[in-house]
Amino acid sequence: MAETFRLKIIAPTGIFFDDDIERIVIRGTEGEFAVLAEHTPLTTSVAIGTFNIIFGDKKSKSGTLLGGVATINPRETIILTDAAEWPEEIDLKRAQEAKERALQRLKDDKYDAARAQAALERAIARINSKEGL
Repeated sequence: MAETFRLKIIAPTGIFFDDDIERIVIRGTEGEFAVLAEHTPLTTSVAIGTFNIIFGDKKSKSGTLLGGVATINPRETIILTDAAEWPEEIDLKRAQEAKERALQRLKDDKYDAARAQAALERAIARINSKEGL
C-alpha cells in the first residue's frame, strides 16, 4: 500500500474535503500535475478544471476546482479555492446554458472578454466533471 498524506480543500463556504489520500491530480496554471506523499514543498496556482483524488484502497473521486492556490508539503496539501464541487452537485443544464451565454458574450464587444472567458472555463469544467471527463 502506498503512503498517504492529508489533503484539505477549503472554499469560502468552508472545508470542502479533509482526509488522508494517496494521490491527487489537479490542473495548475502550467498544466496538470499529481501530488503524492513526501512531495517537495511547493506553492502553485490552481487553474479552473477537474481534479481526481485516489484513496489508499485505489478508489477514486473526481470533482471541480474553480481556481485557487495549492500549498504542498511532504505530509499535507492545502488547496484554497474560489469554489469546489462534486459532480452530483452540478446542474448540467445550467452549466450548458452558462457555456452558451459565455460563447455569445465572447462574440459581442459590449461584454468584458476576460469575464466571459472565465465564465466559459467554469462552465466547461462543470460540464466535464458532470460527464466524467
